[in-house]
Amino acid sequence: MKRRSTMHAVSVQAPDPEPGKQRSVFRRVGIYLPMIVVFCIFAPMIAYMLFMKELGLTVPTFGINGAPSYAAQSSATVILYASSSSKTYFAGLGGNYEVLLGPWRNYFSSRKIDFREIQNASQLRRERSGVLILPSAVSLSDDERAELLAFRAKGGAILCTWATGTRDGTGGWRGWQFLQNLGARVIGEIPAAANVNNLILTGESPVSHTQTAGQRIALAKTSEVLLRATGEVVAGRFMNWSRTPDDERRSEGAVIFTETRENFGRVAYFAFAESGWEAQTRETHDLIADTLQWLRREPAIIRGAWPYGKRAAQVIEMDTEEGFSNALPFASMMKSINYRSTFYVLTSVAKLFPQVLTQLARDFEIGYHGDVHTSFKGQAPAEQEQRLQTMRNEMASVLPEPQGLSGFRAPTEGYDAVTEQLLPKFGIRHHTADPNRSTARLPLMSKAEGVDATNALVVLPRTQRDDINLYLEKLTTEQTTKALIDDFDLSLDTGSLGLLSVHSQNFKADSVLVAAMPGFLNHLTERREPVWLASAGQVADWWRDRERFKLSPKINGKRIEFDITITGQQSIKGATVIVTTPQRGVQTMVDGTKVSMVKPTVSKIDDYRAAVVFDSLAPGNYGYKVTFSSK
Repeated sequence: MKRRSTMHAVSVQAPDPEPGKQRSVFRRVGIYLPMIVVFCIFAPMIAYMLFMKELGLTVPTFGINGAPSYAAQSSATVILYASSSSKTYFAGLGGNYEVLLGPWRNYFSSRKIDFREIQNASQLRRERSGVLILPSAVSLSDDERAELLAFRAKGGAILCTWATGTRDGTGGWRGWQFLQNLGARVIGEIPAAANVNNLILTGESPVSHTQTAGQRIALAKTSEVLLRATGEVVAGRFMNWSRTPDDERRSEGAVIFTETRENFGRVAYFAFAESGWEAQTRETHDLIADTLQWLRREPAIIRGAWPYGKRAAQVIEMDTEEGFSNALPFASMMKSINYRSTFYVLTSVAKLFPQVLTQLARDFEIGYHGDVHTSFKGQAPAEQEQRLQTMRNEMASVLPEPQGLSGFRAPTEGYDAVTEQLLPKFGIRHHTADPNRSTARLPLMSKAEGVDATNALVVLPRTQRDDINLYLEKLTTEQTTKALIDDFDLSLDTGSLGLLSVHSQNFKADSVLVAAMPGFLNHLTERREPVWLASAGQVADWWRDRERFKLSPKINGKRIEFDITITGQQSIKGATVIVTTPQRGVQTMVDGTKVSMVKPTVSKIDDYRAAVVFDSLAPGNYGYKVTFSSK
């Protein structure tokens, strides 16, 4: 029996090739061959993904199982944190934390949004991104605070409300430091007697972009008082029903958002509790939806309210009736700032001053203020129609069918649905109405049977205190100037239509209004650049054109594609699109999907928005893509 050798096999190295002969390429590459193969396969893939990421598209990543998956910088995951510490705290006061949690569950249910509810902050360690909601989480332990801030530090977004984090885990007072760490500086409570339970929203804001400028949302009065807060950007304010600015709270906000820490998650803060939503649930839900979209870093695109990228519009008009000749010094002031204002004239008085009316018509827009200074409201349709006909005949006796005479302002702001139905029959295309006509501060379209869209009546709500309001407040000249400025600034800050109405009888040479007006006009001139200073008819014509501007967006990751359709027969001048960005301060780029597309001008509004302005768009269809770059 042969004995099996126990020696180990020894590898023998092949001899070097003879001089003049080449070794096999595979022998020369040796152990580097697999690395070269991997490089050749994956290098083009990596280059492709970096290119696609630069364009703003969602790019593939590979999980631990090797399967490709797609991950954006932020996640659509929504987490509702039902803090056990806060639950215990409210129970100790005889309250029920479920009252504050319930509105969120109702929101998710009504909007069919998937969410996860957690009660232990340590569960956030498994989350790489997403949006965390802290619903009035008043009581938070030190461990909870650490976990919540760590979640934000790794890129998670946070939406917190009311007095979140003001007490420790046992209910002891800790102050406002936790909210300040998130970017909201709370400086106290608003007394219930202040009567400012109206949330007034900023138009075209990243966290309220589907809401109209100056939209009023009534908040129910509850035991959870409203709070006074400041922060990086204010997107909503607490105000009274008439939206009168309050000096004490001018820089404060009810809705605040921020992204000041690089690589940290975004933060939004509501300075009111969930218990106040019941008054206007739908509008509040719209605000939440917009806010969540911004927190998820999803860009948005909307039609701009105003042409050529303007942030707001301002109309100054005079109800010209008693004291008709006082219109001339008012007109002189408007000329001094190169502004073509609007004069609504009471025709029974205007026909007594033909020279004044003719002089006004040469340089300004003329509209109707009715036949006599009596309200139309509640009058029979036949009577209203007869009055409108008389009004038109009296105007024609001085100005025979003047071009552009298509505006109306009811005497005493008294009108009804019948009035607005009749106005188009007399060639009236815009109606300057009272503040009650709209809950927002933008023009609106009034539909009338038999009237096509090109001739539809545009309603312009009066949005600023008029001289009668200011007189009743018993203001001095300086206070009147300040009130005019405050109302103008609010319109600019909220992106609204500012519409100031004054009366000829109150524009006497020795009046407070005459003395106060120059200071206001100086301020307007200083801040004129972002404001469209227009006549009432110009605003109405633009709003009618804007209805012909159809925007159809498609969002894929951080890349936007959008189509524009211009209907009708005429080109639209200055059409504007507002884009919100997925990161703070990035550059917005817009290119046509075809070389033949009209090229827009892109300008930065602020760190979170850009305006895309088209100088002129003829009727037809257009296609564009939006990308973002940090360069």
